[in-house]
Formats: sequence, structure tokens, C-alpha cells
Amino acid sequence: MLELRHISKTFYPGTVHEKTALQDLSLTLQTGDFVTILGSNGAGKSTFLDIVLALATPTQGDISVYGM
Repeated sequence: MLELRHISKTFYPGTVHEKTALQDLSLTLQTGDFVTILGSNGAGKSTFLDIVLALATPTQGDISVYGM
């Protein structure tokens, strides 16, 4: 099981270049679930995957895999 709770990601916070890629995203996936991620350029798809794969750290929120 993968659970994301209230995930947000802001790049360059507090600067004129501040950009919010994800805001308050919550998602629960059970073993065997199949998900397709769709969105236009700049929608946050790559940022979402980077956070799930631990290649990026969310600005806010929690992630757990199998309750850990």
C-alpha cells in the first residue's frame, strides 16, 4: 500500500521565482491498483513521481509504504 497525505511541493519558496507544483495532494493505493497519471505540461506529473520515488522531498505532507 502507498499512501500520500497532504503532499505539497513548492520550488524556490519566498522568491520571485516561487512555483507550486503540488498542493495538498492525498492518495491511497492498494496492492494491485493500476494508476495512470495524466496532465498538461507543468501540471506536476514528474514532481509527483520524483516524490513517490524519493528523488525529491515534499515541502509538506507524509508518505508511507505499507504503513511505514
